[in-house]
Amino acid sequence: MPQQNISDLSKKNMDLHSLRCSAKLKLMQAKKFMDFQEIFFPYNVDFRGRAYPVPPHLSIVGSDLCRALLMFAHPKPLGPNGLYWLKVHLANLAGADKMSFDGRANFADENMKSIRAAVDDPFGEDRWWMNLDDPFQGLATCHEIVNAIDSGDPESYMCSLPVHMDGSCNGLQHYAALGRDKVGGKAVNLCIADKPQDVYIGVMHEVIRRVALDAEEMLDFDENKIDLTKQEKEQLKRVKSARLVNGLIDRGVVKRTVMTSVYGVTYIGARNQIKEKIEEKLEEKGNDIDEMEAEINLACGYLAALTMEVMGQLFIGARQTMNWLTECARLISALGQPVAFISPIGVPVVQPYRQKRPFTVVTLLQNIVLTNDSDTLPLHRSRQVSAFPPNYVHSLDSSHMLLTAVEMKKRGLYFSAVHDSYWTHPCDIEEMNVILRECFIDLYNIPLLEDLKKMWELRYPSITFPEVPARGDLDLNDVRSAPYFFQ
Repeated sequence: MPQQNISDLSKKNMDLHSLRCSAKLKLMQAKKFMDFQEIFFPYNVDFRGRAYPVPPHLSIVGSDLCRALLMFAHPKPLGPNGLYWLKVHLANLAGADKMSFDGRANFADENMKSIRAAVDDPFGEDRWWMNLDDPFQGLATCHEIVNAIDSGDPESYMCSLPVHMDGSCNGLQHYAALGRDKVGGKAVNLCIADKPQDVYIGVMHEVIRRVALDAEEMLDFDENKIDLTKQEKEQLKRVKSARLVNGLIDRGVVKRTVMTSVYGVTYIGARNQIKEKIEEKLEEKGNDIDEMEAEINLACGYLAALTMEVMGQLFIGARQTMNWLTECARLISALGQPVAFISPIGVPVVQPYRQKRPFTVVTLLQNIVLTNDSDTLPLHRSRQVSAFPPNYVHSLDSSHMLLTAVEMKKRGLYFSAVHDSYWTHPCDIEEMNVILRECFIDLYNIPLLEDLKKMWELRYPSITFPEVPARGDLDLNDVRSAPYFFQ
């Protein structure tokens, strides 16, 4: 067996061993707590205000297995619409989340035979549940659906399984609301629509169109000649790259780059995200990706730049806001000051990025590298600038989540969340949907960017900050009636 194959197998075995150990730790924790009537998770709030459970192995921010094992301590009857939302939830876990809510409920009805098979004999011939995007959560939902139906009275069935409502490319939702960007808002479901909008599909179609045009471009020079001009070299790289990836682009290729673009993904990061997907597709076609390493790198860099360019043109409002935040952060860091502000819910945020200085302690047994991360170290200026727009948006999504949590508590409703994924009992989904929309509208009725600018002008009087970008004509009140804002 070739050495490369042995190395790959060895790495795969180590990865599988690591996953097995992780799964055993999660199950061990679950077994320790399974007989308790209720358990509580301590939370930590990071410097941006984002909340995270402290336990490392078993919590709602964990894997699909973790989430499938955890249920609310106190069950509630499904009520008139709870079974409907369980079916919608199952469709979401299956990846069938691009259709209307009624379509998703119908998806569950159409697969009821497989749902029952998953409950009766999960390792039998029909292993439909194993092919879901989140199989263990899907299996847990299958059990609840079958139990509710077989109870003979689904409305009275006591259910403790959390149902999730997730933001639609939530970072872009916050940018669209900040700038009242109607085009961007429509693309990320802030507006009224009959079916959910898929921002990734829109970007994908435009990228495919541009790649096809580049791939069809005819070269008016001999590509093998030695003395190519700089312009000819660039054109040759672009055309060759387009021809390599033409026909390979789907939603999955652009999704991660679109999702992370609002969180400050770099060109290198975007290229690596796209490369992972393109290599999978080339391997499926029988190509030797090791031999094509240079061509793949070039093509994925071309595709990353093109995707980010399309994003900037489709979401002009988001780009303007991001540029304003970046420029303000550059002015502040140029003074030698860390970027600091107060979040909308009163959390004081100070970006911690400093030029850390590692040093090595040499012992007889080993060398130990320690890092000094004191606040007295010089600022990491470029990091202060590049990290600020995503950190600011994270402070906004955490504000929205915590405002929703407070209102849910006031109404006596159970609530949990993972950033932009909000969880409650199936019977309370509709009320939570109203609450999270009202909290979002209340949050963005505050002039957030104007208040941020005033705060900085008081804190840094020597800086002349640029004017806040002009707002668009998005009506925030549309969010109340936008069915797929969270879905």
